[in-house]
Amino acid sequence: MKKKLVLLALGISCSILVVGCGMGNKTEDPLTGEEMTNEQITDEPVAMEDNVVERDFDTVLGTATSPTEIIDYINTNIVGAAETDVRRFFEGLFNFGDNIRDIDFTALEQSRQHMPEDMIAFMDLMRLERDTPSMVMSDEADRMEIGMTLSEMLERALLFEEHIKKYPNHTSTQAATQLYEEILTAAISGGYDKTNNIPHYYQGETADVVDEKSIEYYEQFADANPDTLTGEIVNEYIQVLKDNKFALNDTVEEFYRNIATRVSELSNQPMGNDVTGTEDMTNGMENGTQNGTQNGTENGNTGMSQGNGTATQENTITE
Repeated sequence: MKKKLVLLALGISCSILVVGCGMGNKTEDPLTGEEMTNEQITDEPVAMEDNVVERDFDTVLGTATSPTEIIDYINTNIVGAAETDVRRFFEGLFNFGDNIRDIDFTALEQSRQHMPEDMIAFMDLMRLERDTPSMVMSDEADRMEIGMTLSEMLERALLFEEHIKKYPNHTSTQAATQLYEEILTAAISGGYDKTNNIPHYYQGETADVVDEKSIEYYEQFADANPDTLTGEIVNEYIQVLKDNKFALNDTVEEFYRNIATRVSELSNQPMGNDVTGTEDMTNGMENGTQNGTQNGTENGNTGMSQGNGTATQENTITE
């Protein structure tokens, strides 16, 4: 009887070992639920905590040769992506290349409903900038030049300022600040660069002075926008020019160089209580530009001609 019990116990033990071995040879795939054999199971465990989206996007950033490749990735992966990932997508896009204007934001239209509010507003601003560019690449020189009238330049700068105020510390803030600084500096300095022999877009009768007629529009703009950084800087510029008899001297050039510092202070300013939306600002810009252009200084050409001299100004203010 004891032998039978021993044999029975051994039989049960073997059965358990066989079942255990069988279970060890088959494991369910954590993704599909299908059974996998030992040959299908790798020695390294699957790192489920890894951020696959982040890893793939880093690969795209490292291998992309144009913004289009990044945009394609965003359009494919933005649905269901975490907020932090979406922010990384657009920050990576903004930092690709040297010029934000090279990015075709219209290609992101299909992802519009999945974008954060500030990105939708910024995309609308960039569409406006693409349709009527404030700065254009010169046909005669390898650099960006003014592409709009003085009134249009200041109105466009104001749009970007309002965007920064409404969306501080957002995904698009840094990109908007970069463009704001560029447009505002061009509107005030007229692209003047004595070192590289680039004349002032708003020069007067001689190349070493600023056109006094332009001051009249600067004054109108500053009076109309006293509670904005753009209006404040323009007002300061008016005083500097008057103090220096409109001459392009060291003091005026130093003012141009300090514009970037003033713009950097914008993020530290408190938000206004009544900041309009981008769509309303855009409509206002289009209507205001027409009125401002009629009252302010107009330029006959839409860019500076650097090859044979400075573009001729055609002022609507009666001389």
